[in-house]
Amino acid sequence: MVTVPNLITLFRVFMVPAFIMASFYREFKLALLVFLAAAVSDALDGFLARRLNQVSQLGVIMDPLADKALIDSGFLFLSYADGKIPPWLTVIVISRDLLILSGGWLLSAFGKLKKLRPTPLGKATAFLQFTTILITLLHLNFQLCNTICLKGLYLTTAAFTVASAVEYTVKGIGELSSE
Repeated sequence: MVTVPNLITLFRVFMVPAFIMASFYREFKLALLVFLAAAVSDALDGFLARRLNQVSQLGVIMDPLADKALIDSGFLFLSYADGKIPPWLTVIVISRDLLILSGGWLLSAFGKLKKLRPTPLGKATAFLQFTTILITLLHLNFQLCNTICLKGLYLTTAAFTVASAVEYTVKGIGELSSE
């Protein structure tokens, strides 16, 4: 179904390669602009889908995939960029996403997959991950934070990411165990 929110989400999907290229070539001002545009489009598509009553199955699937593509590529390439995001944090973030994706496939294979809904902890984790990328890009462009500020942000993001992974794992195991 072609809707305005779905077109905005598709726009975000096409922004991911631009963000990757800007990050890879250390064009951090451009990467910041692309990331900000993608973040605004994320908020806008969800708002419009609800406001215009245009929530669609395509959007429900495509929106989180676009978010994960942007977040995971952000962590990967900003970790690569002179180690600005610690590689250990990137491994945690991407591992959580792979765990959730694998769990979803497993639940689906056993016919146990209910409508996937993010938990409050999952939403807070996504917000922190977006914020981590944004603050890192702002720091790369404007020396916004000191090392202690960045380390605190990275540790907080890691803690939420791990807690969220545990929460989704427990929920998934519970779903598989239920009759």
